[in-house]
Amino acid sequence: MSKAKTKIEPAAVLAEAQRLMNAQLLLDAIALLEPLDGEPECDYCRAGMLLVLDRPAESEVLFRRLLALAPDHLECAVGLAGSLVAQGRATEALPLLKRAVAAQPDSARIAYLAGVALDEAGLLDASAAQLAKARNLVIAPAERRGLVPFEIYVQLSRRCNLRCTMCGWEIWKDNSGFMEADVFERVIAEAKACGIKTMHILAGQGEPFLHPQIFEMLERAVAEGFEVGIVTNGTPFTPERIERLGRLGLAYLQFSFAGWDAPSYESVYVGAKFERAIVNLKAINATLAGTRTNFMVKAIALGDWQEDLRKTRAFLASQGVTKVWTLKANNFGGSVQCGQLHERHKVWTLKSIDHHRLMPCRIFLKAVGVFCDGTVTACGCYDSNAQLKIGNIMEQGLAEIRNGETWRRILEGFRAGDVSGVPMCGTCDDPFG
Repeated sequence: MSKAKTKIEPAAVLAEAQRLMNAQLLLDAIALLEPLDGEPECDYCRAGMLLVLDRPAESEVLFRRLLALAPDHLECAVGLAGSLVAQGRATEALPLLKRAVAAQPDSARIAYLAGVALDEAGLLDASAAQLAKARNLVIAPAERRGLVPFEIYVQLSRRCNLRCTMCGWEIWKDNSGFMEADVFERVIAEAKACGIKTMHILAGQGEPFLHPQIFEMLERAVAEGFEVGIVTNGTPFTPERIERLGRLGLAYLQFSFAGWDAPSYESVYVGAKFERAIVNLKAINATLAGTRTNFMVKAIALGDWQEDLRKTRAFLASQGVTKVWTLKANNFGGSVQCGQLHERHKVWTLKSIDHHRLMPCRIFLKAVGVFCDGTVTACGCYDSNAQLKIGNIMEQGLAEIRNGETWRRILEGFRAGDVSGVPMCGTCDDPFG
């Protein structure tokens, strides 16, 4: 007598697929959903992932099937339009996007996609209008805040002990300097005056845990009520320092790590030792378990990001570390020549940006960076040499600095869709998605 087939519950499978998606395991999530081909919610989820993975022809099939069932489903129409644009069929996407723009006139995402499609269809004036609208919609929340930042990136240490291949260290003019206590107190006071709640300890360059008073500074910021997060390469630790981490009350700690053996790790994190990194990684993971601190590995993928992610995650799972977030390496504001030089946009990138257009940088809009000497930069991520200096926190308040002429000039470049004359921004691949 044959056994009865186990009934597949779509809701349970969809929930597991969502978990895999959140863990960036898109190929696994797609494979899980494929046996439920024809289930609308599963098809919708799969179509979106296929589009992210640059498989637009497959996503088109699913979005068309879904629209046959629900012709007025806006998100499916937008998804189909995105699939068509990604295949170079922008003209076919225009009727879908015309309806979407009418249905959601205040959607920056829809206006942006419509602008791209119109551009690729040769309707340049209409494209310019939609892209301008999209840029203004993205900028509007910052203007409603009076341009005051709501997050801050703080460089406690300019010094770094590694030479990682995905980092722009080759252009550093200096590799020394720690933030003094009086500068940090000023950072705290100005951040509070602006209503800033989130403080990221990393800006431009430097390993924060090289600062001799790092723990005291972190304790001070947490005591003042900030949600404090920090990114570290994981090398400057002792058992005593790791034990102290567990008592800090940080919001998050990201351990920068990628690889699955000594060659794969040490070829990226040049100057670090694989075995020592694993000892520290496992100890920090164990120490922060059960605390309020969200601990995760931040892995930068330089090649096949899905395959690199799979290998890195499998190795880390064998070490008891399961929270891993992988990003494609960016070009560090144009200071790293990774991937290929994109002919149209004139930026080096590992990303697929053929069907992308420049948009306002969201980190530029929401945050500033403060370097160890008090220099305030418009870019808290990559501006190691302060090419985007907009002031000094020891001389002006953050709100005044952000409303100053220098920051506004960069803002207007983003509003116009042309930052070619802005250092770093003009060669950065981040604003292209």
